[in-house]
Amino acid sequence: MISRKVFLKSLAGAAVLAGVSGGRASAAPKLRGGVCYDTGVLHAPGDPLSRVRWSRRQLEREIGMIAGDLRCPSITAFGTDLGRLAETTDVALRHGMEVFVQPRLYDHSQDEILNHMAEAARTAERKRTGDNITFVTGCEHFLFTPGIVPGDTFLERIENMPGIPQSEWQAIVRRFREFMARAVEVARREFGGRITYGAAAGADAMWNDWSLFDIVGLDYYTYFKTDAEYTPDLGKYRRWNKPIMVLEFGCCTFTGAAEAGGMGWDIVDYEAEPPVIKPGYERNEREQAEHIARMLRVFGNEQLMGAHLYSVISPDSPHHATCRDRDYDMASYGLFKPIRERFDDDNSPYRLEPKQSFHAFRRHNR
Repeated sequence: MISRKVFLKSLAGAAVLAGVSGGRASAAPKLRGGVCYDTGVLHAPGDPLSRVRWSRRQLEREIGMIAGDLRCPSITAFGTDLGRLAETTDVALRHGMEVFVQPRLYDHSQDEILNHMAEAARTAERKRTGDNITFVTGCEHFLFTPGIVPGDTFLERIENMPGIPQSEWQAIVRRFREFMARAVEVARREFGGRITYGAAAGADAMWNDWSLFDIVGLDYYTYFKTDAEYTPDLGKYRRWNKPIMVLEFGCCTFTGAAEAGGMGWDIVDYEAEPPVIKPGYERNEREQAEHIARMLRVFGNEQLMGAHLYSVISPDSPHHATCRDRDYDMASYGLFKPIRERFDDDNSPYRLEPKQSFHAFRRHNR
């Protein structure tokens, strides 16, 4: 698997093709952190959802904890099953949170993805009162939607990125913008509130025509050594004079995870049976906690609209207290350690133990 650095370097010329320059936007209020809530994503046709176990009781308990213990003002509910997405939206609204509804359907045809998006938008519109719901027109489509970047699956597209000749990027940007124009048309037809898009900072965030949206939405895993370096980097997205919302940020739970950013999950060797944590990585809850607290401070200082931690609970990455090689929580961005009753059973009941990052996040919001 390529590194995040190599991945982003392969996209460097595409931003030039998109015609991006800097600018400033009007100030937004200081923020309290929100979170992403994963309802389960279908990663490939025929596979089970990434979140196998699901119950209303569990949902109520976890959303209550997000609203109460963490004092989150907003949440991104994302996933493939539209019934789960609607159920999560209802519970979060009842707890007084604003909901960003983000349907995700990977590696299906563009028409299937747009039909899925339309149904999600119709459901969200029925629940919307004013601005209590914002609709998110998917996530990083250049990776997860076929027909933009070469490759049959999103993993193939990630692998193909570094080898794409510079001469092909103009066509890739054009195909991306054509798909996003269709996505906006679908969203506007079915949904009357604000819309945005979950774009990868440094990649399709720079290609996107944000004039079509109400909010600039970023999946922001960029790492700098000093806080001051974030100001010009985030400044690149101010030229549209729209609110900037970080729809994803965070890091995993090992030494070096902050710099690994959005590729932190790649410390797992999934070709092994069972999968194992690759050699050379050590569990480090403190690094995760300090990075999350730092980024919440940065986003507040930059006066962004808000920021959602990815992803508050990851039941598919359970903690193993005695076997480092199978402590999948090291590769999790979550604030909790999921402790399964049956470690190898994806449908096993689990309990949640707060990590140091949970306490850091809660202190910030209080």
